[in-house]
Amino acid sequence: MPKNIPSLKPKQLIKLLEQGGCSFYREGKGDHCLYKRTAGDTLRVVPIDMGAREMSPAYVLRIFRQFSFTDAEIETLLG
Repeated sequence: MPKNIPSLKPKQLIKLLEQGGCSFYREGKGDHCLYKRTAGDTLRVVPIDMGAREMSPAYVLRIFRQFSFTDAEIETLLG
């Protein structure tokens, strides 16, 4: 499990996700945006709350896990 995951603003998280191969998919309901990433043969689509001021470390880790990032990939992105 990666250590020292910071709390991030939505735009900071999106910048990291885009570095990891994610891209914008479409607008969601309310203030959510959907981002996608292909992991193996599977397309992963995850909503991100753009209205949040800061996302807790647990929430940030949950989003990384939904996109199927490995611990090593998370460490590299946050490094």
